[in-house]
Amino acid sequence: MNLIVGLIMRKLLLMTFVAALTGFLPQTVAAQGQRIKTYGAYMVQTLPKEPLSKEEINDLLHMREEEKLARDVYLTLGNYYPLPIFRNIARSEEQHMRMIKLLLDKYSLPDPVEESGGRVGVFKDPKLQKLYNKLVSRGKRSLIDALKVGATIEDLDIKDLEEALSRTDNKDIRVVYQNLMRGSRNHMRAFVRLLRRYGSDYQPRYISSEEFNSILSVKHEAGFYSPSGTYFGPRFLKGKVLKISQKPGFRRKNVMWWVVQIKTPQGEVSVRVAPVRWLPQFEVKAGDFVKVIRLPYWNIKGLNGYMACKLIDETAGKTYDFSKWRKWCRR
Repeated sequence: MNLIVGLIMRKLLLMTFVAALTGFLPQTVAAQGQRIKTYGAYMVQTLPKEPLSKEEINDLLHMREEEKLARDVYLTLGNYYPLPIFRNIARSEEQHMRMIKLLLDKYSLPDPVEESGGRVGVFKDPKLQKLYNKLVSRGKRSLIDALKVGATIEDLDIKDLEEALSRTDNKDIRVVYQNLMRGSRNHMRAFVRLLRRYGSDYQPRYISSEEFNSILSVKHEAGFYSPSGTYFGPRFLKGKVLKISQKPGFRRKNVMWWVVQIKTPQGEVSVRVAPVRWLPQFEVKAGDFVKVIRLPYWNIKGLNGYMACKLIDETAGKTYDFSKWRKWCRR
């Protein structure tokens, strides 16, 4: 075991040395944080100020310190292990903290981070203070333990954000929570991917195994959530079919369309497939796993939706390709 750990550490040191020479470090997490900063800040500043419940206030104060806990643990463990993932995700958590701070300032709420002096490893909430000490102590034992600590933090963060999201109807708070949760899912993917590369793994403690596996089934979420909850992501999505229906077209109400409701790691998505007259036999069934390629976003008279260029039914092994009918699919 000591030999394996030694080899891993030598490899990590070499990676860090090469990164220093070339000026290259993985930018996925940092770039993601920048997107949240610009888009999220705009949303917080422009969406209307709405009344806050006591639960909403408590959740905002808690999430401000919980995002700090994530940042502080990664900064601390990054001093023990020369692994870019800790430094990169710590930067992303700093952006998460700033987004919550924008909400605190908007609603004139006290900042628990400022009240505790803003020092790394110091928290106003005694439960978070105890958790920080416990996680850092565990992470110091080995690199594998440190990566598992990272996955545990993101596991907890996703659970707490989901619960906080269920307790608020304020659009500005919801858009921040949804985008922070997307970031946390990406962080979890990064930690678990590295654990598996080193022959280990992580079992979720806070979210369900089903949700955990659903998160890992997607390589990365590069989009963002709008105030309406619509996810603007890359030009494809994967998920499980929940329902097949026929609905009138957006422009021509007399033209019926096949519509597929899909459960993805980002939530439920409705996809317009094709007019029924184009595709009289559509054999996709509820329960099938599908991949939909090139999904232009449509906003017609306030109706949000997606339209497919190609739908691949991975369960049935059948592909529906509409690119020959739609010029923009071939661009």
